Amino acid sequence: MQPALRFISAAALAFVSASSLAVTTTYNSSASFMGNVAAGAYTENFDGMVNPPIGSLLFSGGAFSYSAFAPTDLYLEGGFLGTNQIDEALTITFLGGNVTAIGANFFATDINDDFQAVQMSITLSDGTVETFTPTSLSNSYRGFVSDVAITSLVISAPGQSLYSGLDNLTVGGTVNAVPEPASWALISLGLAGLLASRRRGG
Repeated sequence: MQPALRFISAAALAFVSASSLAVTTTYNSSASFMGNVAAGAYTENFDGMVNPPIGSLLFSGGAFSYSAFAPTDLYLEGGFLGTNQIDEALTITFLGGNVTAIGANFFATDINDDFQAVQMSITLSDGTVETFTPTSLSNSYRGFVSDVAITSLVISAPGQSLYSGLDNLTVGGTVNAVPEPASWALISLGLAGLLASRRRGG
């Protein structure tokens, strides 16, 4: 391999190492999550809202905004955001490319808006999947902090006769946008390959 080609290959490795790793940390409580969220985050508790027209709905506060969508319709009259039909996924799309921290209570309800202790599955745009079974509303909280922008989350359909929902949704940036140790290790490995190829290529 010619020196120039080796150099380009090593540079590409360094770039891929730095850019392709999304490190996402999951938190099980609001307090631990909020300790990692930068000032200016937007929290929506959905209180006092009425059911919207069919389609997606836009929410915004400060520098952050997102849209919510369910295949049939959204539900807001219970003081939380949910699906209006049973066994449907709820999708939140974060706009602006500036959201790196999200947290909320994720749960399923019955037709009377009563909490149901069933398995919940949350999928983030970076491929992170969190599956858990909350036993009460208080332990249904999950927060996610990433070193790349989070563009969407999907709450999977919770099953027949149940509705997926969330409440107290916080969106924001992270306190420290510094790569985690694992990211630094891969960046260093890529740079080491770059330097080695330059030495050999002379």
